[in-house]
Amino acid sequence: MKTILGFVITLTVVISGFAQTMPKDADPVLWQKALRIHRRAIVVDGHNDITSPMVDEDLDLATDTRGKFHKDGDPFYTDLSRLKQGGITGEFFAIYVSGSTLKTGGAMRRAMDLIDATYREVERHPKQLSLCTTAADIRLAKAQGKICALMGIEGGYAIENSLYALRDFYRLGIRYMTLTHNVSHDWADAHGDVPKNNGLSEFGKEVVREMNRLGMFVDISHVSEKVMNDVLDVSTAPIIASHSSARALNDHTRNVSDAVLRRVAKNGGVIMVNFYPSFLDARTNKEENERAARLKPQLDALRDKFKNDPDGFNAGRRKLFAENPIYVTPYTRIVDHIDHIRDVAGIDHVGLGSDFDGIPFLPAGMSGSEAMPLITYEMLRRGYTEADIRKVLGGNFLRAMAQMEKVAGKRQISGQGSLKKLSK
Repeated sequence: MKTILGFVITLTVVISGFAQTMPKDADPVLWQKALRIHRRAIVVDGHNDITSPMVDEDLDLATDTRGKFHKDGDPFYTDLSRLKQGGITGEFFAIYVSGSTLKTGGAMRRAMDLIDATYREVERHPKQLSLCTTAADIRLAKAQGKICALMGIEGGYAIENSLYALRDFYRLGIRYMTLTHNVSHDWADAHGDVPKNNGLSEFGKEVVREMNRLGMFVDISHVSEKVMNDVLDVSTAPIIASHSSARALNDHTRNVSDAVLRRVAKNGGVIMVNFYPSFLDARTNKEENERAARLKPQLDALRDKFKNDPDGFNAGRRKLFAENPIYVTPYTRIVDHIDHIRDVAGIDHVGLGSDFDGIPFLPAGMSGSEAMPLITYEMLRRGYTEADIRKVLGGNFLRAMAQMEKVAGKRQISGQGSLKKLSK
């Protein structure tokens, strides 16, 4: 699927326990400097969907996932070794709840299953993983050479319109909540969906206030622009976009406009750039959509042929896509978005939110979570200082998290308050 061949990996370097790969035509001296910076930095990734196969496929993160595929046929990008090789300190395990649960029910149950899977993975691998809930925990994990497992709910309908549930999710370790996914629901409107509330409802605003009180980030990825602005009107703590990019570079509803970027800067929040090529680049997005429409008859035929053989269908689909390649933007496009957010909002308000294992393909030249140092190298090549690189890699997120915790005040919560439900 990846059509840019100039980023063929040619060299492996081992520094302090993690192997890294150098892209073709890179400056070896600059590459070594990038690795040293990356090794010293705290790297926080705002969103990883590996949690779903941990439940649905009983995946143990110790499994080598290179060359393996999800049950839906997309490649794996994450395992413990690959996270370590990528120098990642803090990884947000997505507690993703499908919008289909608005019809079928079971949103809260699904969230609980994913939270339990995250706890069990930490229990299985205590030498490599640490469950983290504070900025101080992340710093400690770095000192211990561990990877922080953090958790964020994706889909605010998981609380089932209950502030009791929101507080219990906080107690279980949830430290951000994406207010919706791709569907509008009772109290928040999604990007690209029909609005139901003209942004946030009054209950939705109460959810934001309660998240501020608890010390849980409000995440504006996936929401409509009106919701973004409503959140910024209400929130007294820094907010995040856990996995979104800059709309000025690709006019996609999943991305954040310059007007919102400026408000996020005043709020003290962080926009964490998504790695999905179709969010990064308009050409990739256009060609991906056109290919899907053009190949629909062949895909329907494959689906019928392999209706009782999902592995056969997935293999056939991969072959069909390989025979019909599209332009895939290179990994350097991630840094284009970092550049733009820096220019509009400031260097203190940009971070990384990969969306690993939640997207069908990565930018050309990027193989998975082990490839994170490529971003450090490209920033260094463009003239970013080490201090600024470390801010983008994780320092900005840590600063915002510490401020969020300060706004929340005392971490002990009483659990008092009435059950909040919407009238139908």
